[in-house]
Order: sequence, then structure tokens, then C-alpha cells
Amino acid sequence: MTILTTNTYYGAPPTPPPTPPIPSITLPEPLSYEFQVVEFIQDDKVTKVALQIKQNTHDQNGNIKTHGIWQDVPRVKINL
Repeated sequence: MTILTTNTYYGAPPTPPPTPPIPSITLPEPLSYEFQVVEFIQDDKVTKVALQIKQNTHDQNGNIKTHGIWQDVPRVKINL
């Protein structure tokens, strides 16, 4: 009778499948607008009146992140 010898070989353990990346979503920063009417006065007389706008950006909690600057709103002329 012949005795067979055996060899045992161990392979690398199976690697788990890669985890998918965490999905992300990009949200725009919320904006708010402020308006004011400005009267330019010289020698106690109103020389110019302008509508101004300021745009602020907010974080996702509603706190003001960036204060805008006051800018004149462009005037539009419409012929009737």
C-alpha cells in the first residue's frame, strides 16, 4: 500500500467588494435681497433719488455669510 502525501496551499482571503462613494449633493447658497430708496441732498434740496439693492448670501442655517454692497438699480425707460 502506498501512502499519498498531501500539500495544503492557502490562498489570499477574498477581498470585500469596494464600498461605493458616499453620494453628495451640491446646494446653492441661499440669497436674500435688501432694497432702499436713497435721496441725494445738496443745499437742502433733493438732487437725485435712486433705488438701491444689496444681495446677501447665507449659510444653510440662514446666517448671513457674505454681506453685499449697495448698488443702484439700473433705470429702464419704456416708451408707451
